Amino acid sequence: MENSNNFFEKNNIIDNFLALTASTFDAHSALLFMPESENSPAKLISFFSMSEKSIQQGVQISQGKGLVGWILKNKQPLLYQIPEENRANLGYYSDETEDSIHSFMGTFVSGNGALCLDSKKHNFFSDNQQKLLDLYGKLLPQLFAIVQKSFQATTVEQYFQLLEHVADLKKNYNGWSPYLRKLLQLLSVSLGFEYVAFTSLSEKKEHYYIDGEYPSITAKKEFSFSGGLVGWVYKNEEIIQNDGKDAVRNLPLYAKNDDLPVFPATVCIPVRVEKNIAAVLCLASSSPKEFNSDFKIITRVISEDLAQFLEIVALRYRVQKYKNK
Repeated sequence: MENSNNFFEKNNIIDNFLALTASTFDAHSALLFMPESENSPAKLISFFSMSEKSIQQGVQISQGKGLVGWILKNKQPLLYQIPEENRANLGYYSDETEDSIHSFMGTFVSGNGALCLDSKKHNFFSDNQQKLLDLYGKLLPQLFAIVQKSFQATTVEQYFQLLEHVADLKKNYNGWSPYLRKLLQLLSVSLGFEYVAFTSLSEKKEHYYIDGEYPSITAKKEFSFSGGLVGWVYKNEEIIQNDGKDAVRNLPLYAKNDDLPVFPATVCIPVRVEKNIAAVLCLASSSPKEFNSDFKIITRVISEDLAQFLEIVALRYRVQKYKNK
């Protein structure tokens, strides 16, 4: 099961579930491991522990590695009483806390995950408790769905707020450059991309230039149509949406030496004025992104709104130029 885990960062339902689980079983720690993709190691996405500072946050465990890895590999529950003379082989504590753990219990979670409990007491967990934990594990996919819906609802609300802010910017328009600077900053914060840029086609259509960027970090401002993602969009007039999950597709935005890091996740959207491509809006992130239908809708709306606004700005410029004559 593909699992971006983004919604876990914005919702504490899973945290509360693990706290309740730990309390129910009187466990020292309760932990949930889920993979970011089907074949990747399972990542610790949430936990509750009496030794919170000892937990390696974000630790990843491969199939077959230790007790948690055994559950992932065999897709079966595990009840294990750890002998006094042996280490627990848990893999998620960062200090000697692991040496004091003497009981472990875990169950497989649909989607190649594992729900795990441990205790410092000897022979603590029982077969009946294992069966109850299995039921908890089967409830988790349903809980994921609830959390996902909650996350999507929050995201949609944020998108509406973004559109309201964009409308406010246009009402208070005070020149193209300051407007563009504020817009790019707004898109960066609202959509969660570290770098946002707006490039425009040169008047003779021989190259393109960076009209605005946030943050302003690119030394070179003019580029040819070869060697980068943006140039490809100008030539092919098609959108690029690279979620960053395929490392082979990591390409520079502008050119090989554009003074920018290679961003795994990139979105390059052609902006058309009078049916011809005139600009490209770029969004870039150093971490993978999920491009769901809501995201695609909001980026299309923003690009179309920019196109309409460019036409208005261009018309104002032509009118002012005529008046000056």
